[in-house]
Amino acid sequence: MTPPNTLRLTVIQEAPRARDLERNISRVREDIAARNGTDLVVFPELFLSGYQTTGLDEIALTLDDPRITGLADCCRSTGTALLTGFVERGPGGYFDAYLAIDRDGTIKNSIRKTHLFGTEREAFLSGDVLEPVTLCDTKIGVLNCFELEFPEVTRTLVLRGAALLVAGSANMHPYERDHLIASSSRVLENRVPLAYANRVGNESGHSFCGSSRIIDRDGSVRAALNSVETGDLTVDLEVGLRGEGALDMLGQRRPELYEY
Repeated sequence: MTPPNTLRLTVIQEAPRARDLERNISRVREDIAARNGTDLVVFPELFLSGYQTTGLDEIALTLDDPRITGLADCCRSTGTALLTGFVERGPGGYFDAYLAIDRDGTIKNSIRKTHLFGTEREAFLSGDVLEPVTLCDTKIGVLNCFELEFPEVTRTLVLRGAALLVAGSANMHPYERDHLIASSSRVLENRVPLAYANRVGNESGHSFCGSSRIIDRDGSVRAALNSVETGDLTVDLEVGLRGEGALDMLGQRRPELYEY
């Protein structure tokens, strides 16, 4: 594996098959197995189900589902951690959530989307927790699509210890520019690196706009894909470093002046 202060991270940009859990889970397993030496693999929002907002009972999973525990076994055998979007069956309804599995196979609490976009509000319950998840001995702030557009979400995660930001998305046209600007802005506001995993393809009346990228803490784009191709990006990222002097964005805050 890579040195302790460096995380080898892979972002996957692909179109999942709508409502085909078995195929999409198989794809995740194949990618994990193929990433020898990678610490963390990241897939887009709702990758296990496709971008679906109806008939959720047929595609929702719980964390103790054998298909989830099978992914945990895969993470354990390869020493690779996983972040992927899925529909979670929860108390009283369904969540647009992220599955987080550490490289030793530990299944973490799901990360439920707190800021729902458009008609997602009619399909999903809103999450009510903003806390980093620890994977690969690193506190990671997970942003689920629309959450990337709220500076407060990212800043809260960083103030709570996130050393890396991961934004998984099912962002669609005409909003490609929004996320390109937002991803760079969230990095520069906090001086924390960010991996952005967006999907491509067409589903549920939407055309998804890809443009996945990995951005270092100084705002430089280390690797990127275009808006239509499938592919992956792998980068070794230094994590846990804080900005100093004029770049210490957290240390120079004056919260007594801000309205919340």
